[in-house]
Amino acid sequence: MKRIYLDYASTTPADPEVIREMLPYFSGIYGNPSSVHAFGREARKVVDSVREKVARFIGANPHEIVFTSGGTESDNTAVKGIAYATRSRETIL
Repeated sequence: MKRIYLDYASTTPADPEVIREMLPYFSGIYGNPSSVHAFGREARKVVDSVREKVARFIGANPHEIVFTSGGTESDNTAVKGIAYATRSRETIL
């Protein structure tokens, strides 16, 4: 019987093209980009380069691009960003 995966809200399989592109970063360039050692600096260059590419693609500034570790962190960042951006507005519910 063929299995069907129905939990895409939880996680999804990675596209083969994404896996191919990510392979160097799973085994070669894997340092913490927040670290000051050579491994971290190498990873930071990659992250900064990708941040610039994403920014150009969507017409944003690189400092506006924030990478998160998953859906919950992304949701929290968005909610906090909206709250911060509208903090001076008076809201009537």
